[in-house]
Amino acid sequence: MNLAGDGIDRVKSAADLVQIVGEHVRLRKSGSNFIGLCPFHSEKTPSFHVHVERQFFYCFGCHAKGDVIHFVEKMEGLTFADALRWLGERYGIPIDSRSRSSERKAGERRTLLEIQDKAGRYFRRELAGGGARLARRYLEARGLTPEIQERFGIGYAPRRSDGLLQELRDRYSLDQLRLSGLIQRNERDSRHFDRFRGRVMFPIWNEAGKIVGFGGRALGEEQPKYLNSPETSLYGKSRTLYALNLARESIRRQGRSVLVEGYLDCIALHQAGIENAAAVCGTSLTEDQVRLLGRFTKKVVVNFDPDEAGDSATLRSLALLLQGGFGVRVLALPDRLDPDAYIRRHGAAAYRQLLERAPSDFEYLLARAREKYPLETIEGKVAAIEELLPYLARVSNRIEREEKTRRLAEYFQVEETAVRAELHKAAGGGPRKLELGRSRKPSLGPAERQLIKVILDLDREAGEIVEQLERSQVHVGMESEVVFSAMVALYRKEGRVEAERLRESLPGAREQNWISEAVFEEVDQQQVDGCLEWLARKKVEDEVARLQRQIVQADRAEDFELVASLVSKKTKLILSIAG
Repeated sequence: MNLAGDGIDRVKSAADLVQIVGEHVRLRKSGSNFIGLCPFHSEKTPSFHVHVERQFFYCFGCHAKGDVIHFVEKMEGLTFADALRWLGERYGIPIDSRSRSSERKAGERRTLLEIQDKAGRYFRRELAGGGARLARRYLEARGLTPEIQERFGIGYAPRRSDGLLQELRDRYSLDQLRLSGLIQRNERDSRHFDRFRGRVMFPIWNEAGKIVGFGGRALGEEQPKYLNSPETSLYGKSRTLYALNLARESIRRQGRSVLVEGYLDCIALHQAGIENAAAVCGTSLTEDQVRLLGRFTKKVVVNFDPDEAGDSATLRSLALLLQGGFGVRVLALPDRLDPDAYIRRHGAAAYRQLLERAPSDFEYLLARAREKYPLETIEGKVAAIEELLPYLARVSNRIEREEKTRRLAEYFQVEETAVRAELHKAAGGGPRKLELGRSRKPSLGPAERQLIKVILDLDREAGEIVEQLERSQVHVGMESEVVFSAMVALYRKEGRVEAERLRESLPGAREQNWISEAVFEEVDQQQVDGCLEWLARKKVEDEVARLQRQIVQADRAEDFELVASLVSKKTKLILSIAG
C-alpha cells in the first residue's frame, strides 16, 4: 500500500517514542538517552537504547532497530500500514492511501474482522442461554473455570441452522458473510446456513488479538469432532498459532514458549498459570508458524500428544525449529497423557516440575532411538544413527552441532570421524545453506564508533574529518571501509550525513547495525579532537606497517642498504607518533 509520505512524517513528528516504548519497557535515563531491557528478546542486562533526539531505538543484543512506527509494528505484531494507522488514530492524524484498490481491500478486511468479532459476541451470549446446558456441562467436566472461559472467549453455536445468519444478515451482505467463512450456501437450493451448529466455539485470534476464525468442538458423536473455519483472507491455519496473542508477553518475559497441539491443552496450561503456551491446531507446524513464533522467542518446549500422530508431529516440528535456529526441549508426559489430562489428574505443580526437567531435543531423540532400535546390534546402531543425522544436520549453530556430533559418537560408541563423514552426506555433501549469510559480530573499535558519531552529529568538524578521510584514504582496507566510503559520498552529495540515509546506502545488516550502535555514542569536543588525532595516528601506523613489510622483503633479498633506509624512515615515523 502506498501511504502518503505526509501522513508518515506527521505521525513521526507527533509520536513520542520514549512514551510509546515506556508503556512496554521500564526505561531509565542514561546520559541524554534512555536504556532498558529489550522487549524483543530475553536478557538480564539492559541493552535496549532509545535515542531521544533522533527518535530511534536499537538493541545491542538482538539488533532490533527502527523508529516509532517500526516499534509498534514489531511490538503489536502489525503490518507497517496498520502500525501507522494505529499511531494515526492515537494522535488524531488521518492516514491517506494513494491506492483506491488497496483502500478497498483494507475496507473489506475491516468488515470481515467486524463480522468475526460480532460472531464471537453472539457465541458467548448463546453459551449463557437455555439451549447451551450440554455445552456448559462439557466445559465444567473439562475443569474450565468461568474466568478462563471468559478470557478465551469460549462460546456456543446453537443447533439451529441459521442462528448466526439471522444475527448478521441485516447488517452484512450474503457475499460478505460467505467470505467470512461463517456462513455457507447449499448449492442445490441456494439456501444459506451456519457453518457451525451444536458446537462449543473457540475463537482463533491473530497475534494482534483480532478474531480471524473459529474452532468448533462437537458435543456428541458428530464428525468431525473439531471443525475449523475455512481458509479466508483473514485466517490460514498454517500461519496462525492459537492463543499467541495471550501468550506473547509471558513468552517475552520468560524467554521461551510451550507449544502444544490443541485448544483445550493450551487453555488448560494457561489456567494452570503456564501462560507462555500456544497451540498448533489442525495442522503440523509450518515454516510460517516457526517464523511467527521466532518474533517472540528462540526457545521452545514441544509437548505434543503422546499418540503416533503426535510423535510424528513432534519429529516434523523438531526439524523446522532446529533449522530456524531454535533451542528446543521436548516434554513427553508419562502414561501417554496429553497436557490437559495430565494436569487434571496430577495437578499443575507436577506438570511444572516435568516442564523444567524436559530434555533437550537431542536427548529426546537419543532416548527415542534407544527404545526403537536394538542398539546391541550393528544394524540397530546404523539405523538409529541414520535416523538422527538429518536432525543433527539441521542444527544451525556450528558449535552446538559439533557438541552434538561428539555426544552422538559417545552414546553409540562409534568413531567420531565416521559420524562426521555420514553427517557430511546428510547435509548434502558440501557447505550447508543454513550457515550461509550468518551475521558476524560487529567489530568496530571505540574510536571508529566515535568517528561515525562525530560525522553524523556535527557540521564543521564533520567537514574537516570527511576532508581528511578523502585526502588520506586512511579508511581503505579497514573493516569499516564501506561505511566511511559511504559517508564521504553522502557528504559530497548532500553536505551532511544523516543516520537513516547512511543506513539505507549500506549493503548489509552488519554495517547497518554499526551505524545504529554509533548513534548512541556520547561524544564531546575533546573526543572530536581525539578522532582527528586518531585519523592522523592511524595513517602513520598503516605506513609503519607497510614499511615493516618492505623491511622483511629487503632483508630476505639481503639488500642491507635498502633495509637501513627503510628502518630509518620507520624510526622517524614512530618517533613522530610518540612525540
